[in-house]
Parts: sequence; structure tokens; C-alpha cells
Amino acid sequence: MRWSRFVPLALAGAAAACAPKLTQQQAAVEQQVIEGQLKLWERGMISLKPDSMALVYDHSPDFVGAWPNGTRTHGWQEEEQAQKAFADSTQTYNFDVQGANTQVLSTTIAVTTFGHGTDETDKGGRVIYQGSGTILWLKDPQTRTWRIHAVQVSRNPSAGGAGQRR
Repeated sequence: MRWSRFVPLALAGAAAACAPKLTQQQAAVEQQVIEGQLKLWERGMISLKPDSMALVYDHSPDFVGAWPNGTRTHGWQEEEQAQKAFADSTQTYNFDVQGANTQVLSTTIAVTTFGHGTDETDKGGRVIYQGSGTILWLKDPQTRTWRIHAVQVSRNPSAGGAGQRR
């Protein structure tokens, strides 16, 4: 396992071990709420509108992100700038979350892993690829809303030319 994936999961696991536990019913309800937030995030990415993309993110200096192109962001301000640059340089973007699995670890921490299919067109042409991702969710104590605190989205290595510009 790559360290960039291990560290956020290890931190989430450690924090969850110290946090209050949920009943199965409470966890199921929270899981449904997070699945709704995941769909909102997916639609925001497809819209290429930075305001829509920003709806489900933790706007804190502690936010961390890793983009499929290798861009890494630290803090909401960097992520917001990366999203604006992405939206400005992308003509069409179809991002399809596949096989999402959400685990509610505590009353305030959850993690989602997923695969994705992406069809992207920018000034360099069109590229279609598959990949995977991980989202660490934190529940905002004031709004009681689940927010993305850390996100990693990657491209799978291309085989036989898949994922190449067309």
C-alpha cells in the first residue's frame, strides 16, 4: 500500500478508536447521508462550476487533496485554486463514481473508497480513463454536515494505450 493512502486511513482509524460509537441503525442513517453528499460531489465535479464543487468540502487549512494528474493541495485555499484552474482548462468532464463503499467509523469520521470512470476533454484533446479514490469525511460540529476533509483520486496505469489522449 502506498504511504499517501495509508497515512490518512491510519489517522482516521486511530481517531475513530477514540470516538463515541454508533448503533447499526445510526451508522446506516449516516451512511445514507454521506452517499447523498458523494452524489452532490460527483455532480459538482461534472458541472465544472467551482461554487458547485465547493459545496461538500471542508474549507479549513487542514484540508488535503491529491488529484489524478498528480497535483497535491494543502488547505482549502489551494484546493479552491486548483478547482478553478481545472474548471477553466476543461471543456467537458464526465466523472462516474463506481462501487462506492462508505464506512462510518464514528459520530464524526467516515471514509469512502470508490472506483471511477472519467471522460475528459481539454485543450490537449480527449482522454478516457479508470481510477480509484478515497475520501475522508468529517462531520462539521456546527452544521452537523458531512464534509470532505481529505480526498485522493488517481488514474489506474494505462494498458494498451487506454487513458491516452485522442
